[in-house]
Formats: sequence, structure tokens, C-alpha cells
Amino acid sequence: MRKDHRPLWLKRVSATYHRLWAEHFLHPQFDAVGARLVVFGPQHVEVTGDNVRLGDHVHMMAKADAPVRFTSYAEPGGHIEIGDYTIVLPGVRIASALSIKVGQNCMFAGHSYVSDADWHDIYDRTAAPGGVREVVLEDNVWVGDSAIVCKGVTVGENSVIGAGAVVASDVPANVIVAGNPARVIRELDPERELVRRESLFTGEVSYEEGLEAFERWVLTPNRFRTWLRSKLAPTREL
Repeated sequence: MRKDHRPLWLKRVSATYHRLWAEHFLHPQFDAVGARLVVFGPQHVEVTGDNVRLGDHVHMMAKADAPVRFTSYAEPGGHIEIGDYTIVLPGVRIASALSIKVGQNCMFAGHSYVSDADWHDIYDRTAAPGGVREVVLEDNVWVGDSAIVCKGVTVGENSVIGAGAVVASDVPANVIVAGNPARVIRELDPERELVRRESLFTGEVSYEEGLEAFERWVLTPNRFRTWLRSKLAPTREL
């Protein structure tokens, strides 16, 4: 889609439908859901098992070809905790047989994967879940596109996991890691201010007010007839 031709009222109808669908069908799948959960494509979020909890102002986006999956295995007993202000993008998988704790303001790019288990024993391939060790992502961690965080890893505050990295050992705070196995390639500048996602929700203008103003600016000129034409007979102009 080259441009969003939806009129503002249609965008609002779509947003309301997704919110109501999520509240009715998705929220009951979690053990706890914090305030102001926003899910784009809630039909494509899959929750398997107990003890999956979301904090406040969590945002998720899922697609049919890139679902978001939370899996909590019954033995020895998985737990997944997602902190406030975290964003989860399409294709993310978080799978626990023990404990995965995600701090506040974390970011999961598309198709990233976090697991606290091997899922099969190294010597007995019929036994599951194999070796397990807790995973901790401290506040403001950014997990890049298609990165993998393995069992037993702690990622320090503010650190960035580069796209495609495989993290099998602890990552210190305030660094960028990349590669397989991941290694530190750069330290964050301590003199520069870090702006965290929570600033979207704690500023003088609320997140909802800012989003409303932006959508009014972008979508108010759109007309239903033009949107319908873009669906039935798209052109380069539509």
C-alpha cells in the first residue's frame, strides 16, 4: 500500500474492532494484562500455557504471516513477564520452560526470539524441555531483527542486540553486541541522554492525544470513495 487512503472514521472503526476483539478473545489468555494494552492484529497473537503477564502500555503488532507467540511450557514451569512500555513487533517468539523476565521500555524487533530452554535434552532427544536457565532482559534493552537470546543470558540495561545476533552469554549494560556468537562491538556514549519509550506516555501530551492529532493530520482529507477505489482498482496514484 503506497498510501493509507482510509478516512479517519474508518480508521477509528478498525481500531475499535481490534480493541474489542483483543479484550474479548486475547486478554483472557494472559494471567495479567496491564493498563492500555494496544495490539494491532490481535487475531495473530498466540498464547500457549500459563503464567504469561504483561505490564502497562505494552504495544504489539502481529500479522498472519508473522504471528507473535508466547509459549510457557508446563515442566518444570514456565513464566514470562513483560515490563511496562515494551513493544513487540511481528514474528517475535518468547518461549519459557523456567523464567523469562523482561524489564521496562524494552523493544523486540521483527522475528526476534528469546528462550530459556534447549527444548530437547542433548543426549536423550526424546526428552523435553532439556536444559533450562533463567533469562533476564533489564530495562531499555533493544533486541534487533531476527536476533536470538539463549537460555541463561542476562542482558544489561540499555544494551542493544544487533540484527541476527546469537546471544549465548551475558551482555553488560550500555553496549551494542553483534555476531554469532555475539560480542561487544561498541559502548554507548555516557554523555548522551537516553530517551526511553515511556516518554511517549508520560509527557505533557498523552500518547493518545499525540496519535489523535497525527491521524487527523494524515487522514482527514481522505474520502471513502477514494479508499474504495484504491481497494477495487488501485493505480500508482491510489
